[in-house]
Amino acid sequence: MGLCFNVLGSGSSGNSTLVSDGATNILVDAGLSGREIARRLGEYGLSPEKISAIVVSHDHGDHCRGVAPFVKNLDIPVFMTTAAFEASGIRVKSSKHRAISPGESFEIGGIAVTGFAVPHDAADPLGFVLEKDGVRVGIALDLGFMSNLVIERLKGCAGIVLESNHDVAMLKAGPYPWALKQRVMSRSGHLSNDAVAKYLACDFDGTAAHVVLAHLSRHNNLPELALLSAQRALEERSDMRRRQTKVELSYSDKISKTYCY
Repeated sequence: MGLCFNVLGSGSSGNSTLVSDGATNILVDAGLSGREIARRLGEYGLSPEKISAIVVSHDHGDHCRGVAPFVKNLDIPVFMTTAAFEASGIRVKSSKHRAISPGESFEIGGIAVTGFAVPHDAADPLGFVLEKDGVRVGIALDLGFMSNLVIERLKGCAGIVLESNHDVAMLKAGPYPWALKQRVMSRSGHLSNDAVAKYLACDFDGTAAHVVLAHLSRHNNLPELALLSAQRALEERSDMRRRQTKVELSYSDKISKTYCY
């Protein structure tokens, strides 16, 4: 088989995605509590002992708060840039930390993992492409805009997990302080529904069978809005790519369906 992925949870309360080839099981981010990650893995059919590694995108708590409790009694390596590891304050044995760098490729049990820089206000934030037997899965969650590098790295992916954080009108009218609104809307903040739609309409290569929308804000977005915006962007394309790609949602409170290629 190639690769399967399941978004165990995605949102401000915590983000974690399982990518597996059936033998090697990788967590991309561990922002849920250690206990909740274990519970959701159980729903998927895996025990914590079956996790091969954790790959962490950046130092914000909703992506890494569950790392230390999850690996405490397990021999699981944690792949993370040195800057992000130090900024996170994660308390794990130094022997478990594997330093990585943007643009570097490394292997975990035969799955190739490549981190790429994303525009976000964190220490060395990364997106990831995981590849096995020519099947590529791309994950880009916290980013202020779709940079040329991100667009390029997501080309050729069979499945993409992509942030669709907020509806701009809802954010502007919502309860956040103005300074926080500015941060979210900035080029180092979070990706809006409109930005995702523009990417799908203009820059998406059409390879992916699925684009799974993730990291939806509870206060500044609605699942229906995010999904409709993305679907309309694909429908407006004049080529065949709109018919080949399904846009679906991930959730903060439950695991997604499993996507296999």
